Amino acid sequence: MNIHGKILLRDRIVTAGIKIEDGIITRISKQIDGKKLKGLIMPAGIDVHVHLRDFEESHKETIRNGTLAALNGGICLVVDQPNTRPFIDSEEKYLRRIRYAEKFTNTDYSLNIGMTKSNMTRINEIAGQIKKRGYNPAVGEVFLQHDNPEYQIPLDAVRDVEHFTTVHAELPEFVESNKIPNFRFRKREAEINAVKNLCSEALYFCHISTREAFEMISKSRSLLEVTPHHMLLDEAHYAVLREKVNVNPPLRKHEDREYILQNFSKVDVVASDHAPHSPDEKERGVSGFPGVETLYPLLMGLVFYGKISVFDVAEKISRNPARIFGFEGYGEIKTGNYANFAVFDMSGVEKIRAEKLHHIHKWTPFEGFNAIFPHIVVFRGEVVKMDDQLIEEMGNVYRSR
Repeated sequence: MNIHGKILLRDRIVTAGIKIEDGIITRISKQIDGKKLKGLIMPAGIDVHVHLRDFEESHKETIRNGTLAALNGGICLVVDQPNTRPFIDSEEKYLRRIRYAEKFTNTDYSLNIGMTKSNMTRINEIAGQIKKRGYNPAVGEVFLQHDNPEYQIPLDAVRDVEHFTTVHAELPEFVESNKIPNFRFRKREAEINAVKNLCSEALYFCHISTREAFEMISKSRSLLEVTPHHMLLDEAHYAVLREKVNVNPPLRKHEDREYILQNFSKVDVVASDHAPHSPDEKERGVSGFPGVETLYPLLMGLVFYGKISVFDVAEKISRNPARIFGFEGYGEIKTGNYANFAVFDMSGVEKIRAEKLHHIHKWTPFEGFNAIFPHIVVFRGEVVKMDDQLIEEMGNVYRSR
């Protein structure tokens, strides 16, 4: 299969053709002709922070629906987090989850290994055994604060992990409760002090929400992940979101989210933290937003309005995640990589509408926000989305080449 069009190649955009054989890019050249794709051909996204629930929480989300939503939004590889029920804290549970995912995933799929008080003295051994099988888990996201004390990890234990570690940076002493709206009860100091204590350890910090934490990480050896909701929503959106406002870490002040958006070029990775719940759970204050399907489209909407660079988007949603998490064959459009593309018509700005999304519970905190959804998605050389026609495509569990 050959395709042709306007292609983003790392630091430039060229009009050229791509030769694809067995799902792999074998050549890129202006001399190659092929199926003309209208729009900007971008590398497909990697969402390194999703909670696909399933198992005992299939009423919230499933791997099948969550990865179908990802595919529709231009994401071709997801990294699932281990705080499922049951919690993924052993090699046995890890392999059970992997085998289950193999049956249902519509994108490529990877899974992290969880750290608890029960396994923290053995976490290096557990992660090592899983890696010997060819899988690629990070340890985490490690919770410094959690409603279940078993999952609340002390700082010293985090420092002892020998494998790549991702951290949910909130300290429990600054979390009073999770009542609605939780930004009044989960203090910003919870994140700031956690980062202050750990940023010298070269860790990966998930979903940073405060300016102070952002600045500290930017000046350290550690890595910085942000989400669209901490870039685009703030405490004032409580007036719209009402009982659905809770997310961990909470929405912050307008000045925080503006700072994050204005300094997007300093971010290492952008991820959704896709964390769906049922409507009645949200009414009770359970924290989490759905977001895997709107992640890439929101960013491309920001590109359209001149808020961020399209090259920064490609770096933070694809190239950096592949490099940082060690996903060979992903990350950019180049010879030898998988032919995974998201194609965007940059004139196709539309309002996000929850009823058009694919996760189980049809709501989004971004209702009415401007976005550009990919009208074409190519996954391992096959067109799996054309305009509004989405084809369910079975993906693969990531294993080292």
